[in-house]
Amino acid sequence: MSKHTTPSHAWQFDAYASPGSALVWREQALAAPAAGQALVRIRAIGMNRSEFNYVQGRYVPARSFPSCVGQEAVGEIIALGEPGVDAAGPVAGTRLEVGARVALLPGRVDICDMGVYRDIGLYDQAALVPVPEDNSDAEGAGLWMGVLTMGGALELAGITPETARGKRVLVTAASSSMGVVALKLARAWGAITIATSRSADKVAQLEGLADHAFVATDSETLAAGVTAATQDKGFDAALDPVGAAFYPGLVQAAAIGASIVSYELITGQDTPLPIAKVMIKDLALRGYTIFRPLRHPALLERVLGWGMQYAADIRPIIAGSRPLAEAPQALEDMGRAEHFGKLILVP
Repeated sequence: MSKHTTPSHAWQFDAYASPGSALVWREQALAAPAAGQALVRIRAIGMNRSEFNYVQGRYVPARSFPSCVGQEAVGEIIALGEPGVDAAGPVAGTRLEVGARVALLPGRVDICDMGVYRDIGLYDQAALVPVPEDNSDAEGAGLWMGVLTMGGALELAGITPETARGKRVLVTAASSSMGVVALKLARAWGAITIATSRSADKVAQLEGLADHAFVATDSETLAAGVTAATQDKGFDAALDPVGAAFYPGLVQAAAIGASIVSYELITGQDTPLPIAKVMIKDLALRGYTIFRPLRHPALLERVLGWGMQYAADIRPIIAGSRPLAEAPQALEDMGRAEHFGKLILVP
């Protein structure tokens, strides 16, 4: 290995399969940081369902094989290149100096070539973002995917700090790390929050985070729960990762002029859609990914600003941590969706 490279190790996979059988721990030689790059020693890694799906070919396609995994983490800068000249510069407030603690911004990490399921990584300086000072490494590693996803989805639904007060916001499958951030952020802005889960035990935990929480397993129980929670007024905005199993119920339970934002498709995409009700209720049906704010610099700055401004209100709930060496099994466990909050890997 050249003296100009840094030894590192990463989880990779050579073909789509279940994480337990696909992932392999391999050595990689990392070049010294070029202009606009930083070498980061990883301290904590935020796990996301997208990684469980990515390894199995159910997320964005891998550009090539072998592919790395993951895009959300906290680490320490151990080497730094000169400032870059690209249009996408460092996020405002990021300390670009050796020894600084930084987070990695999902969407700006090359999940294929580098990922974050590793001990040391080489990243663009534009992929670095601040960590709230009072967040632990684990909390910082569990913050930004939730902020980008749920802050951006709320904005797309017309829910912002300026408009949220008194609005009825429904978050389905709300015990996930994404759902928890959505509930906390909407509540901090003054919205009336409604949460669902298919588990009664998780609903009991959600009652401390939402104004209303109930068990929903299909469209009928979803619509009935929203009707009861809102006294038949319906929701003004819904953030939904469930997809097919809930869509008829979402349309049924929506208020006039409501927005429904889909950000995942856990139960699939093929669903009966009552178009007449969509028309009569003047509904907005939108799809969302984190690439929306990444395409719009002003929106990205706004959403990241919310993450820092409301950091005390939206501190992630850490469901548990596992050694990075157990990443394949940890992803398998994540796929069963039995946890509440954010799962973390620690090198």
